[in-house]
Amino acid sequence: MAIDVQKLHRTLAVPALAAGALVVLAGCATPAGGGSGDGAVKVGITVSNSTNPFFVAESRTAEETAKAAGAEVISQEAGEDVQTQSNQIDQFITSGVSFIVIDPVDSDGVGPAVKRAIDAGIPVIGIDSVTKNATVSITTNNTQAGEVSCVSLAEQLGGEGKIAILDGTPISAVADRVTGCKAALEDYPGIEIVAEQRGDNSRDKALPVATDILTANPDIDGVFAINDPTAAGVQLAAEQKGLDIIITSVDGAKSAVDVILAGGMITATAAQDPAALAKQGVETGLAILDGTDPESDLIELPTELIDADSAPDYTPWG
Repeated sequence: MAIDVQKLHRTLAVPALAAGALVVLAGCATPAGGGSGDGAVKVGITVSNSTNPFFVAESRTAEETAKAAGAEVISQEAGEDVQTQSNQIDQFITSGVSFIVIDPVDSDGVGPAVKRAIDAGIPVIGIDSVTKNATVSITTNNTQAGEVSCVSLAEQLGGEGKIAILDGTPISAVADRVTGCKAALEDYPGIEIVAEQRGDNSRDKALPVATDILTANPDIDGVFAINDPTAAGVQLAAEQKGLDIIITSVDGAKSAVDVILAGGMITATAAQDPAALAKQGVETGLAILDGTDPESDLIELPTELIDADSAPDYTPWG
């Protein structure tokens, strides 16, 4: 499967970060379609956490998009706990929201709560990951992201070497990235995957996991990390071990792009756009209220490889 990463080009941008774990009430001007009991549209938003800049950017953009449409907004973060997020969905139902936008902690784990919302007549729009039982899911093409990131890793290694995969939480976005990576590596028989372990998509969790991998495999040449915070944890572990390895990832965050531009161990990241995902999620919910159903239950946005060649012309988020 030959993949021409240079053909994947898109300019991404995102607003500045905002704090998560909050409830925001906007004005009550009413767009056409749906709404709560008093006629106003009310939007429930829940994302995985308030520490990852990706989710913070999603939250802020979703809130801004909904408020610009005159909707009320109830915005929450789940602290990476599926039961907390399920409870938030139940609270949204009780509050009479018009629709829900969710970036799930666990793609399948939130399924029962999502179904309760659907059964209550409330559309649910999953963003970033495919969300079980959702009306529609809007994601980055995560399989493609994993493919282009691991093609870059393999090519930088000259098609030979030992690598590790640092996996993440049980969401479809993460699983698809790993699937795409492994599929791409089938074209590079000289690349050996010597370790694969899960983190929780964060720098702090990736650090000890990566340290264990590097301790057991001191001759490792590279690592595919499922997102940029994970890549940062891998880089720190390698620095502490006195190793110089190649790390590629997925996200396109400013923190990773800065390392790429500085010539650090993170050499490439497949970019995604949290603002675009969140904006389209809210706009899709509003369209559903107006009677326009999505053409498909899965909408995938393309990715772009950011490396030393493309980073100078790329506008990162975060």
